[in-house]
Amino acid sequence: MSDISYSTLGLSDRDLASALDAIADAGFSGVEILGQAPHLEEPPEGQALVEFQRRLESRGFQSWTVHAPAKRNVPGAPDESWRQQIIPLLRQYVRFSGAVGSRGLVVHPVPNPIFVSDPHDSSLPERMQQAVRRSLDELVPEASAAGTRILLENLPYDCEYPLLSMRELRPLVEEYPPEQVALVIDTGHAWTIGNEPVDEIRAAGDRLRGTHLQDVDRDAPNDNHWIPTHGGLDWDAIRKALVEIGYTDNWTFETAQGRHGESPDQLVKQTRQVATTWGR
Repeated sequence: MSDISYSTLGLSDRDLASALDAIADAGFSGVEILGQAPHLEEPPEGQALVEFQRRLESRGFQSWTVHAPAKRNVPGAPDESWRQQIIPLLRQYVRFSGAVGSRGLVVHPVPNPIFVSDPHDSSLPERMQQAVRRSLDELVPEASAAGTRILLENLPYDCEYPLLSMRELRPLVEEYPPEQVALVIDTGHAWTIGNEPVDEIRAAGDRLRGTHLQDVDRDAPNDNHWIPTHGGLDWDAIRKALVEIGYTDNWTFETAQGRHGESPDQLVKQTRQVATTWGR
């Protein structure tokens, strides 16, 4: 099995150094770094960048990924002025991802409807599709120069926006080199909008280069971010599907809420215990 990672999202109650300590102490060999407050609000540069990578290595992490800022910071911003505001920030995170030897930069392709002024405008899907392609056309050369890849994530929004599923994202990434553009599957996002995670994994196939493993309620999913096996997803089937497609990158767990009132420290430790059944 590849490195087992934990997202710092699950430890958003503390600063990044303390979150990294908790993840390392729980026994994870990898980490995903959240690119927003209270963690990596701004990528370090120069000597601060060198020291940042040393801090990762000193905690025993063998690999890491970076999650770009979310919310409004998406390549598929439907208004060109909005998109142009976002591209410099995404460029900065692409360069940072490469500089620290990250396996990839996780990016949400399109915005949550709550950030769109007229979320039901019928022209939005086409505008978002075009915006994502324009953004990738600009970012892919940057990723190539930095030696990293952009990982587009499936999303849980209940709307008619494009590029929410692997079935839609896979044809898009086929337009770009696999060394620079690939996919990351969020199991909870998939089921929250009614997509079977196993089908999504198979649709992603060999372009899948990252995971967000989290559980949700089977009957009323709401992007719960519970510990895998604490909800209603079929984890044996999910694991088998990942093995079936030959997945070899990080198995990253993105738990952030306790199904039974667990604290963030309990979540990271209990998630690590679950991960031991996945081949460690």
